[in-house]
Amino acid sequence: MSDPVLIAAGAADLVVEGVGTALRRAGALLGRSDLAALARDGREELRQRGSLALRRHAPTTESHLELLARRAASRGSGPGDV
Repeated sequence: MSDPVLIAAGAADLVVEGVGTALRRAGALLGRSDLAALARDGREELRQRGSLALRRHAPTTESHLELLARRAASRGSGPGDV
């Protein structure tokens, strides 16, 4: 047998084994009695991960009090200000 045929057969065997493992895990998951709680926990974990990812990559908004202080400082002191 040539190398390409052996490599293709090995890759196909690896894919079939991976699909079989995934199907066995899915079957075990569907057989659990706490599937709703598991789904709820997974949703909450994904929500928390999304929140952390957005905080890590999105620009932070300026605090409202800092914004007011910056505006007040930029006005400066006028003739009537102390």
